[in-house]
Amino acid sequence: MDSLSDQAIVERVIAGDVEAFSVLVERYQDRVYSAVLNYVSDPDDAVDITQEAFVKAYSKLSSFDSASALYTWLYRIAINTAIDHLRKRKSRRTESLDDDKYTEVGYEPMSRDPSADPDRMLIKSEQQRALRKAISSLSDKLRSVAVLHDVEGLSQEEVAQILKVPIGTVKSRVSRARAELRRILDSQLGELV
Repeated sequence: MDSLSDQAIVERVIAGDVEAFSVLVERYQDRVYSAVLNYVSDPDDAVDITQEAFVKAYSKLSSFDSASALYTWLYRIAINTAIDHLRKRKSRRTESLDDDKYTEVGYEPMSRDPSADPDRMLIKSEQQRALRKAISSLSDKLRSVAVLHDVEGLSQEEVAQILKVPIGTVKSRVSRARAELRRILDSQLGELV
């Protein structure tokens, strides 16, 4: 069944083959998770949001328009679910002074490569942390295009489809997001960028 097109699998699921949906999950779960993680910065939240996005996609599969690509439809559901999650989280009070400890991605195991440079790894880790923090500080509109276009590597046309906005809007938002990220990172990292 792995060789079937997305549309053929969608048709099988709608016809009652519930197990066929697992092929779509396997096909897209890593990409959707990656997009969500870059959006919310918390691996545990990203897992939950990704799972919720696939549940929503399954329940709304009959409304999928086969004229568009399935993965853009899935990304739209995932990003909207992530936005909803962040809005709910903003309404809850967080512990104020120790927030950084909750945004850390986790521990990185020691490299087994003897030529690995610990200083370079530390700088790279700090840059990644700073980038995630900078992305999370963008507005929803700018964060969406930054994650989908610059992090996930989708074309501007695909991003426009996912977000249901004109391509000119995507181009403008990409430019504004990059400028804002550059400004934030310059102030955070200085010479490391």
